[in-house]
Amino acid sequence: MWLVFSAAVAAALLLALFWRGRRLREIMPEHPEIAEALARVARGDTNVRIEPLRCGRQARLASRFNDLVTRIDAGALDWTDADRQERALFDSLRSAAAVRDNPLTFVAIAEVERFTFLRQSIGFELANGLLGQIGQRIAGALFGAEIGRMGRTNVEFAFRANSIGEAQLRLLEAVGMIEREIEIDGYAFDLSVTIGFADAASSSIREELIDRAAAALAAAQGKRVKVGFADPVELEQHSRTDLDLMRALPKALAAGEVQLYYQPKLEARTDTFKSAEALIRWIRPDTGLVPTERFIQVAEESGAIRNLTKWVISRAIDDQKRMIREGFNLDIYVNISGQLLHDRSFAQEALELVRGAAGKIGFEITETAVIEDPEAALANLRDFTSAGIRLAIDDYGSGLSSLAYLKQLPANELKIDRMFVSGLTESHRDPLLVRSSIDLAHALEMEVTAEGVHDAMSLSLLRIMGCDLLQGYYISPPLPLAEFIHFLGDDEQLQRIARSPQPGEWLRSGNV
Repeated sequence: MWLVFSAAVAAALLLALFWRGRRLREIMPEHPEIAEALARVARGDTNVRIEPLRCGRQARLASRFNDLVTRIDAGALDWTDADRQERALFDSLRSAAAVRDNPLTFVAIAEVERFTFLRQSIGFELANGLLGQIGQRIAGALFGAEIGRMGRTNVEFAFRANSIGEAQLRLLEAVGMIEREIEIDGYAFDLSVTIGFADAASSSIREELIDRAAAALAAAQGKRVKVGFADPVELEQHSRTDLDLMRALPKALAAGEVQLYYQPKLEARTDTFKSAEALIRWIRPDTGLVPTERFIQVAEESGAIRNLTKWVISRAIDDQKRMIREGFNLDIYVNISGQLLHDRSFAQEALELVRGAAGKIGFEITETAVIEDPEAALANLRDFTSAGIRLAIDDYGSGLSSLAYLKQLPANELKIDRMFVSGLTESHRDPLLVRSSIDLAHALEMEVTAEGVHDAMSLSLLRIMGCDLLQGYYISPPLPLAEFIHFLGDDEQLQRIARSPQPGEWLRSGNV
């Protein structure tokens, strides 16, 4: 059943855009982007959207236009009961929303957030029962949907819709039904689901369609939205970029395009630099800085992460030797991918490399990185600590932190994620969370590093809370080796940090 667009909203939009039948350019000379967008819809382009760049009238018009076109593209509007003038004025939009005679088929993947952890807690039988229930709810929410394979954390399915917009709306409605409380064997579960989907016409190869839906799922999860579509053009561009990065990385290492930058950690009690984190940077001559997360992800997916990490360890050891010659003996920490933690042969290679270090080398890991194979990962971590390698748990609090795993990890340092530190002076909750994390780490005999210290007030608050080490742009941004050595010898920098104001007003307000 087609929905009838609200007469009040339609009247407001028509009044703003088409008052008394004037031409678009005549009624909106100050908003040419809206006139052009309507003209594009009239030509059949229902993918056009307007960015509401300004407040007031333009923002209202842009918002209403975007909502209207989305709903028309989804087949969710019917103008048969509207005023004849409204129908005439919107004929161009209606023609772009004509229902297809042959509905499109879409392939989709619904994944349950953090289901790996839940699966380990509740066991095989209950976990599979939950996925089965989700499959039933998908079939109930999407008439005619065909349920396919069920993985460890997801359900694959196919369904039909008249357009991409309609498919998106139907999936959003389905998410609402799927996320209702599920009860199995007396246990109640509230699950969070994300769906990625792809147009089946974009490929005749089933596995390629599943890969595209999986890519859309990952993108949706990264953007923290419930439903994501696999745009073939965007996927093709990403694929070409990834292939280019895969081919270029080995040459970039040989040509010196890849460098290590160093960000110091300030010891709060003594105002001295005790250690630093090595951060990889790739600067291409033609395009400049390559986003680090992007090429690390490509390296992980292609298997190049092993050789890249060995290169980082070797370069960090060489750079540390130069620092020592300049009179600065700092512990250097290297980030280790979760993919490598359970790899026994990599662990042996890393241990062999570290034996050649002139100073202390540390590894930074995430506490969730041991989940895939806890027994093997923990064995390797214990070997690292036995060899004198210090372990820091990175990004604490950014994911699903498990006290059970935290207790097992043979770590020396806990790094509180920047998302909590950045809100210290603006939130009542973040100081409590940071303080409790510091107390927890100290109870487990770990030092605490606060990441993301970007202002003097945050630095002062963290000192009062008893944080051991401080890291962030207020102290220093990541620097290439030569600049980092110069920074370490600059007494004015330490004096600047030591003069940070004391947060007396925060102490009196009870935030700490």
